[in-house]
Amino acid sequence: MASQLAIAFCTMAHVVLLGCYFYTGFIYKFEVVEKLHGHRIRAFQRAGLRPPNSFGGDLKFLTIWNLIFQTFYFFWCCVTDLVLTSGSRSPIAKKFVAFRDWFLAAVAFPIGTLVVSMFWAIWAVDRELVFPKELDEFFPPWLNHVLHTTVLPILLIEMFLVQHKLPSRKVGVMGTLFVGLSYLLWVLYLGYAMDIWVYPVLKVLSGFYFGLFLTVSAFFLLGLYIVGEKISEFCWRGYPDSDYEFTKID
Repeated sequence: MASQLAIAFCTMAHVVLLGCYFYTGFIYKFEVVEKLHGHRIRAFQRAGLRPPNSFGGDLKFLTIWNLIFQTFYFFWCCVTDLVLTSGSRSPIAKKFVAFRDWFLAAVAFPIGTLVVSMFWAIWAVDRELVFPKELDEFFPPWLNHVLHTTVLPILLIEMFLVQHKLPSRKVGVMGTLFVGLSYLLWVLYLGYAMDIWVYPVLKVLSGFYFGLFLTVSAFFLLGLYIVGEKISEFCWRGYPDSDYEFTKID
């Protein structure tokens, strides 16, 4: 009975979180972005300047990639919960669980942690580099925190409440590095092909320093993956595998 209540609680939590992330995306896209875009267009027009190239939209920013990742993760959690609570123990159900656990370990946790840690680290140095004060007029404080703060504690609570079987480290790390490399290539394409530098520091890096940047970034992402792995192992140390969890991806 206690196990069933715990499963029901986690399922409801996943549904609530999915709704919160959908609502956040809706408010961001149809209220904040529209108002901010209009404000900037008018500012350029008043100055007699041509508005900058907007190619890529908000998908230029890792924060938005992360919002999509977190929304997808909790959507998949809801689907997986539905499959499991229906009593299915088919091979397909096992794949649902395995993919959920892989996505948490390889994408949702490391990318979410990267966004939170980097945002507030840069904010502590100079907030103008990451979130200029002019944005306060358009971003309600709660939206900023949903995008850049609560992501990490939500994931930690998820790892504490739900037992996950992590993928093999090789498979998990490959997923993390693939997402990181994909975003880096996207940013470099925007910079070199479209002259849109999301992170201006990349424009001045070359040769040794560019290689150093790539190496440090890769090891940092690798470190975040291992941190997530250790947290999950610590939360469930000494507990037998739940019959709601299945064989990991190897």
